[in-house]
Amino acid sequence: MKRCLNEQTLLQLAAGDGTAGQRQHLRLCADCAERYDSLAEDLDTLRHILTAPPPPRPATYANPFRVRWIPVAAAAAALLAVLVSGPRLRQPAPAPTHYAAPGASVAAFAADVSAALFADSAPTATVALATGDASYLQAALDAGPCTRDRYFNGECDDQLSALLFEGE
Repeated sequence: MKRCLNEQTLLQLAAGDGTAGQRQHLRLCADCAERYDSLAEDLDTLRHILTAPPPPRPATYANPFRVRWIPVAAAAAALLAVLVSGPRLRQPAPAPTHYAAPGASVAAFAADVSAALFADSAPTATVALATGDASYLQAALDAGPCTRDRYFNGECDDQLSALLFEGE
């Protein structure tokens, strides 16, 4: 028998089938024996793979920060912003505040401010006062500093001076 066995015949021999002549050729032919041994190893590998339990699944970790809540949180934040700013948007803008200056003394006040800002080193001896303010100034100069006792007796109303002269 000069013909080597084909793959189908080798598979039948591995399964336990085949004729006596095919088994004898397998024992005598080195090429067929080598192919048969390779086939037997492959079949053993397949048998092992098919009978073994499946490999363990890779560990999957639950993601605590699911993406599903992000749109809900964004919508809630937008709703909260609308609810908070809504009443403010409906209110009319406050009228601009104008500070009233005393009657005709604006020019005198501007001159005093200008003189104070751009004064030279020489002291000035005169101070321009409105006629109504002179009596308050004279009373303050005659009374002296406002001390704590004078403040609590009602003689003066300068709280800052009362605190500064507290130790006297």
